[in-house]
Amino acid sequence: MNELTFSEKDRYVIITNAYPHEKQLYRNGFIHRRVKAYQAEGLRIDVFVLHPAYKKAEKYIYEDVPVYRGTEQHLRMFLNHNVHKKVLIHFVNSTMVQAIKETNKDLPIITWIHGFETEAWHRRWFNFLESAESLRKILEMADDYYVAQLSFMNWFYQTNELDTTFVHISKWFKEHIAECDARTKSENSVIIPNVIDDMLFTFMEKPVEMRAKVLSIRPYASRKYANDLAVKAVLELSKRPYFNKLEFAFYGDGQLFDRTVEPICNFENVTIHKGFISQEQIAALHKEYGIFLCPTRLDSQGVSMCEAMSSGLVPISTDITAIPEFVEHDVSGLLTKPESPIEIADAIERLYYNPDVFLRVSKQASQSIQDKCAVDVVIKRELEIIVG
Repeated sequence: MNELTFSEKDRYVIITNAYPHEKQLYRNGFIHRRVKAYQAEGLRIDVFVLHPAYKKAEKYIYEDVPVYRGTEQHLRMFLNHNVHKKVLIHFVNSTMVQAIKETNKDLPIITWIHGFETEAWHRRWFNFLESAESLRKILEMADDYYVAQLSFMNWFYQTNELDTTFVHISKWFKEHIAECDARTKSENSVIIPNVIDDMLFTFMEKPVEMRAKVLSIRPYASRKYANDLAVKAVLELSKRPYFNKLEFAFYGDGQLFDRTVEPICNFENVTIHKGFISQEQIAALHKEYGIFLCPTRLDSQGVSMCEAMSSGLVPISTDITAIPEFVEHDVSGLLTKPESPIEIADAIERLYYNPDVFLRVSKQASQSIQDKCAVDVVIKRELEIIVG
């Protein structure tokens, strides 16, 4: 790491736990999209990926972004160059902050709070119901990792030792999860949602026929995405007279995929696509469907839902956690009660029988989410705290 040279001063560094690589395209891609937007505004950005797996310091370039990878020791050496104006952190942990304290504690820090790094273990209780082994494992972590991480966050939110600004992506998550679980306030904080690429997820006015075309693109690694409720909604709709006039497409992958979608595999109007797809492929699919099916059990924003809204799909989600900050029921989407596949089915039925509602909500979904999350809106607010 000593051989690193920097030709220009006035740089910013992002410290994170993962970043896209030509062999790992999906590692925190949303951070990369931010970096490209910052570069477009003239900022010089370095990325340091801190992870114990990278025993040897290394550097690569990903789409004109210089990315460094290494351990805590390498991070200290990296920061000792003292060429950065600020540190921007995504998925913070104590190791990252300790390295800053020991090298340049006066360096201003901006920390984005995304989710698991500031949640108590029980927030994801629904992930540990599969077996006694999974429950036992998380209970062991509850006494070790979660206690240590939340104790660190309690200190980090309050400390005067460092110049830190916190960015929360939703008011609900800030107040009901991040601060609640850390048992303290993050006084120096702002709320800025994750950015949605409105140049990729462009609005296309939907013909009324698309109200019968339902799309689901979700991970299947966790029960938080409530894909089981979406499947149960299809099963409920299969009992209704117009079912064969509907069309469903389920895209996704993860350990729960096969088991979750198995009950609907034999319906002729349901197509199943196992595997991850690119942002460009997702945007293309958005133009073929009218409804985005995205129930949830826990979301700090729901980025895939917001992307679909930007494209003009009508989201059907759950009136829970942060979702109501991004979807207003009957205005920019339809919200259902938690754990209610019948209400999900009823929402699809309502759009089927009321094309005027479908067209109205489709337009309002796109406009409302672009007002909140478009690139110009979010990046402008982030640059105000980065450069300011």
